[in-house]
Amino acid sequence: MFERYTEQARRVLFFARFEASQLGSISIETEHILLGLIREPKGLITRILGQSLENTRKDIEGRTVFREKVPTSVEIPFTAETKRALQWAAEEADRPLHNHIGTEHLLLGLLREESSLASAVLRDNGFELAAVRDQIVELLGTPSKGEDRSPAHLAQEIDHLKRLVERLARMVPDQPGARSLLEQITFGLGRLRDRFGL
Repeated sequence: MFERYTEQARRVLFFARFEASQLGSISIETEHILLGLIREPKGLITRILGQSLENTRKDIEGRTVFREKVPTSVEIPFTAETKRALQWAAEEADRPLHNHIGTEHLLLGLLREESSLASAVLRDNGFELAAVRDQIVELLGTPSKGEDRSPAHLAQEIDHLKRLVERLARMVPDQPGARSLLEQITFGLGRLRDRFGL
């Protein structure tokens, strides 16, 4: 599941597990992922959250019930809500055809899981999905459509579309996310048609 995750994103998950154990939680919640993002010193998150890092941590701690710490030997699973946020993160990575899932995608995944505590804390601190998405595009300097015409980039796009089709094929039509995958595939195919003037 985590083969596409960058080293920084994997560290965030490690930090999230640590945060959950320190707070005495028997599962890894979305707020633990957010705390993990705050702990990760590298990446875009510090630039996106900026001055809000400490406020965000305090806000989460203010809404958390502290319990006895969970030993490191105890396995702590992800909640269903956290798993959905991680799925959203993968979809956010797929949108601009990124082969990796980074900390910026994890942040977007948390924002998309709207009923979660992490999403509520982020919104309360002034972070909205569309604005954060735009900020990430600006910070990454994502190339405009059709800018990279190299055969290697084309092969990358085709491989990415193949992975999306394979994921879609494993889903039932009404399954959440199926429509989003179909839209991404259609968008990707449209980009290819435009590039070759078809």
